[in-house]
Amino acid sequence: MGKLALNGGEKTITRPLGKAWPVRDEREEQAVAEVARSGIWWRAGAANPQDSRVVQFEDAWAKYHDAKHCVALTNGTQAIECALKAAGVEAGDEVLVPALTFVASATAIALVNAVPVFVDVDAATYNIDPDAMEAAITDKTRAAVVVHNGGYPCDMDRIMATARKRGIAIVEDCAHAHASQWKGTGVGSIGSFGTFSFQAGKTLTCGEGGALITNDDDLAEKAYSFHHIGRISGRPFYEFHRVASNLRMTEFQGAILLSQLARLPEQTATRERNAAYLAKGLKEIEGVDPIARDPRVTRWGFYYWNFHYRQEAFAGVPKDRFLEAVNAEGAPIWTGAHGQPIYQNPLFQSMNFGRTGCPVKCPLYGKPVDYTQVHCPTAERLYETQALCISHPVFLGETAEDMDLILEAIRKVRANVDELRV
Repeated sequence: MGKLALNGGEKTITRPLGKAWPVRDEREEQAVAEVARSGIWWRAGAANPQDSRVVQFEDAWAKYHDAKHCVALTNGTQAIECALKAAGVEAGDEVLVPALTFVASATAIALVNAVPVFVDVDAATYNIDPDAMEAAITDKTRAAVVVHNGGYPCDMDRIMATARKRGIAIVEDCAHAHASQWKGTGVGSIGSFGTFSFQAGKTLTCGEGGALITNDDDLAEKAYSFHHIGRISGRPFYEFHRVASNLRMTEFQGAILLSQLARLPEQTATRERNAAYLAKGLKEIEGVDPIARDPRVTRWGFYYWNFHYRQEAFAGVPKDRFLEAVNAEGAPIWTGAHGQPIYQNPLFQSMNFGRTGCPVKCPLYGKPVDYTQVHCPTAERLYETQALCISHPVFLGETAEDMDLILEAIRKVRANVDELRV
C-alpha cells in the first residue's frame, strides 16, 4: 500500500474547507419578506424610483465599481447581449472573444447575430493575449468581449490602447471579477461596458441575475432601452423606440443583492489574505506556481483562483494524474481557466447554428466559417497541461488553517510522486 490516498494511504483533508456558499442569514430572509409584504415586485412598481431595491442596487453597484451607470438584468449572458446591442453590434459583424472562458461569453455574441472570433490567451494569466487580439482584428470587427478569467484583470492598458487605435468597443466580461480592480479602478468601468453575473456560484449572487455598468451616458441610455422593451427614459410608458426584450431584474433579486453586497468587501479581503498565504506556500513547492501578480492588479476579487502546474518539474507526471492524487487527498483543486477551449465544444465543432446557419452563414457576413479548423495553441496547451484552480468559497476560512491543509496535501503528493509514475 502506498503513502498517497490514491493508493490506499491516509487522506490528508477529511473535512470541508472554507464556508458553504452562498453565505446567508436573517438579513436575506428579512429583505425578501419586506418585498413580498410590499406588493411591489418589479422596479417600476414604486411611486418613487429610489424606493426600488433594483434601483438602489444599481446605484450601489455602479459606485462600488467606479462607474456612473448600472443596469440590472436577468442574467450575465443577457448582460453581454444587451451590452453588445447597445454598442451597435449587428449581423455581419465580428466580435473577438478569448478561447478560455465560459461558453456564454461566445454564445452571447452569436445570439446578437454576430460571429464569434476566438483569440488565444496569455499563458501567464489565462486572459486574452493583447497581441493576438490586435492581430485578429479585421474590417468586420466591431467589438471584443474580454474576460477577466478567474477574476484576474486583463491588461486593460494594452486592450484599451488597441481599442482606441482600431475603433472597436470593449465589453469587459466581469462574471468572475466582482470587486477586482485595475490600477485602483473597478473592472467593468474601463471599457465601453462591464458585464456581471449573479448566478448562484458567483461571489455576489441572488441565484440568477446580472448587470452591466458603463461611464458613457449615451451607451447607458441605449442599454436601459434594450433591457426595457425599447422604452426611453422620460417618454410615455407605452411608447417604444427599439426592437428589444424584457431583461428586467425583480425586486426580490435586488433585495438579496443589497444584502449580499454588504458582505462583499469583507469577503474579498478574506479571500485575498488567504490567497496570498497560499501563494507564498506554493512558491516553496517545485512544480506548482501562483500567478505572478502584476502590481497594476490592485484588488483581485476572484471567482476561482487560477495557478499553474509544471509537469516537467513534477517528475513528468501529467496534470490529470496530479489532480487525481490531490483530489484523493481531499484538496479541492480542479482544472482552471474554465475548462477546454470553447471552440472544442460540440456546438462549434458540429456548427450547430440551426436551420439557416446564421450568424456564421449570414449573407451580410459573407465569409466562410469553420470552427473545426480553429486552433489556439496556447489555450489548448494550458487546458491540457497547466491550468489549475480552487473555487472562491474555499478561501473564506477565518484562519490560514485551510490553506495549510491544501499545501500539506500538495507537498505529500510531491514527496511521493514516484507512486504516480507506476
